[in-house]
Amino acid sequence: MRHPNRQTILHGAFFGVAFLLLALTSCQEAEEVDEYDNWQARCEAYIDSIARVASTNADGKWKTIRSFTLVDKDVDGKTATWGTEDYVYCHVEQAGSSNVVPLFTDTVCVNYRGRLMPTTAHPEGYVFDQSFKGEVNPKFNIAKKFEVGALTVGVSTAIQQMHVGDVWRIYIPAALGYGSSDQKTSSGIPAYSALIFDMNLVQIIKP
Repeated sequence: MRHPNRQTILHGAFFGVAFLLLALTSCQEAEEVDEYDNWQARCEAYIDSIARVASTNADGKWKTIRSFTLVDKDVDGKTATWGTEDYVYCHVEQAGSSNVVPLFTDTVCVNYRGRLMPTTAHPEGYVFDQSFKGEVNPKFNIAKKFEVGALTVGVSTAIQQMHVGDVWRIYIPAALGYGSSDQKTSSGIPAYSALIFDMNLVQIIKP
């Protein structure tokens, strides 16, 4: 059997190192394009961009609603100031005909779809929960029942301003959603996620 000469050994070593470097580079690139890289900052920037669109209200269908948990005066009696993370931003897709809105103590029946902000892998946003598929259609969708007070602050804030028949797209900053709590195991929602809900209020049930 022939023994490899020095040149053959050097060539083999060169290609071995080259392959290792290529593998490491590929792994690094995979990490850099991870869907949730720099997630908190990206979600904050996304909500800021939605807030700017809502404040312009070019089509007259935007509502900017401050969290129902906040008051006009701070603990020292001074006028409070609020940031974009203190509001939910709602686009009215369809207006209902009722004048009644739910209270915090009410129960509601809703059709809904919850998504994360758009990413390369999920251009429309990853759907983490939904009560219907396709387009919302109150005539055929089976609504889910929830206590208003049991929902996240952002969803509860928006629902308390909705009328029966309304269909809204609701943008919720992480602070009014799940905040720093990581829900990826149970719901696929990373910590600091901005949330988007397509919400249709079907019925209000008084206690």
